[in-house]
Amino acid sequence: MARYSRRVDGGLSSAFAKDAADEDFLEHLNLLLAPHERDATDPGAPETLPTLHVVGSPRSGTTLLYQVIASGLDVGYVNNLSAAFWLAPTYGLRLARKLGVDRLESSFASSFGRTTGVSEPHEFGYFWSHHLRYPDMRQRDPTHDEAIDWATLRATLIAMAGAAGRPMAFKPMLMAWHMREMARRMPRTCFAWITRPARETALSLIKMRRSMYGDETRWASLHPHAPELDGEPPWRQVAAQVVLVERDIARAADALGPETVLSVPYSRLCADPGAVLTDVARMMGAKGHAPARRDVQLGAFREGANAGLEAEFGERVDEAVAHYQDLYADR
Repeated sequence: MARYSRRVDGGLSSAFAKDAADEDFLEHLNLLLAPHERDATDPGAPETLPTLHVVGSPRSGTTLLYQVIASGLDVGYVNNLSAAFWLAPTYGLRLARKLGVDRLESSFASSFGRTTGVSEPHEFGYFWSHHLRYPDMRQRDPTHDEAIDWATLRATLIAMAGAAGRPMAFKPMLMAWHMREMARRMPRTCFAWITRPARETALSLIKMRRSMYGDETRWASLHPHAPELDGEPPWRQVAAQVVLVERDIARAADALGPETVLSVPYSRLCADPGAVLTDVARMMGAKGHAPARRDVQLGAFREGANAGLEAEFGERVDEAVAHYQDLYADR
């Protein structure tokens, strides 16, 4: 397949490492199906349904918000079965629908964004890395939008909504850097942006580093373009990571307006997920289709905590967050 290479996430601990033989098998399957997917995708299909993207800094609550939306609203989403078809996504969605695993009553459990259970939401990282042209999670230069085949991505997302038979919801972490262009290419696009205090998010990123790599010096998830952070201690890197990702999303939100970007505080999601669903459905309705509420009981969630890291890193993270908020404010 032209211009395709699978993203490789190396150095993961045994609990998170992927089986190489399984990955090769799925890649071979995807490459076999990809030409059929392209032939069945109509590049001239109109955008008739809204598309929702959950965005936010890593460890801010994006997975929980995605699970709540997939459970509580009548939307299509990528689950752990359909995610196996990253080059043929309509095949994955149709297979999930045929097998009756395209509806979710989530456990609301996850491990650093990874879920278990065939119906649970999946980040669909290989798909987004392929279409947005990221061989890794490092932010590209400001001209990177020009390297993306937006017409193919648009046609693919519209085809996925057709296969699901309803509006699609996604959780593409890389979209934090492409919100404005995505909304320009697909005007019915909207975003649910989850926000969490920077200190809590940064501490959770240190925990993620330790769990996924066995070493808090290794970068995890989105890597903003900031060469000055190379060699900095972990608490400064994660603080800057949160500040920079949130800054980029905030700037996009300011440009797009509240009719396109809904800000969802993590504390509000945990306290009243039903009210958040109402707000999300209203925003999607203004874009052409308000998904119905599903008959799922949603109680309050307990907010995640990082008590074990507070004594070790809390004060240093606070200082670093304040420093980088000032440093990057006008850049």
